[in-house]
Amino acid sequence: MHNYLMKKPFWHSCSLMLAGILFLSCTSLSSGSDRRRISDESSSAEPYILESINRIRKEHHLPTLTVSPALQKIARDHSRLMAKSGYLGHGHSGNDFKTRIEKARLKGWREVGENVGRSMGYPNNSATIISGWMQSKHHRENILSAGFNMTGIGTALADDGTLYATQVFMGSDDRQ
Repeated sequence: MHNYLMKKPFWHSCSLMLAGILFLSCTSLSSGSDRRRISDESSSAEPYILESINRIRKEHHLPTLTVSPALQKIARDHSRLMAKSGYLGHGHSGNDFKTRIEKARLKGWREVGENVGRSMGYPNNSATIISGWMQSKHHRENILSAGFNMTGIGTALADDGTLYATQVFMGSDDRQ
């Protein structure tokens, strides 16, 4: 078994998911303009989240995160699974974060972390998710960790219009 240096905030955030903050459902979306907005949101959510998180890091005098295709795949696959199952969390049914990292066979990393969230019914669900992360101590710690230099962001829309987002963080000397 590999010896992992997992950030303490990650393990604590598993049990401290702030579903009330991160899952903020309001009204169902049914008009044609709402459907177009949802479609537009799904295609623009990942770059929006990346730009927003990097802007927040710059405001705190931290370097921006570089996107890793391997981390992007992990994040997208997890968001798709959450959207399909309606589950919000770091893993279930034998697909927890540690298992997903092991299966990806990532090399050269010192630490990893993950934030997940979901939102529905807001003008900008991505912004709502980021706001929830910044209000949560452990999610905020991941975003503002100087130890992380790489990221992958994945989003997926559930059939009901809920946006699911996963951001995987990694500290590595080898920019995969």
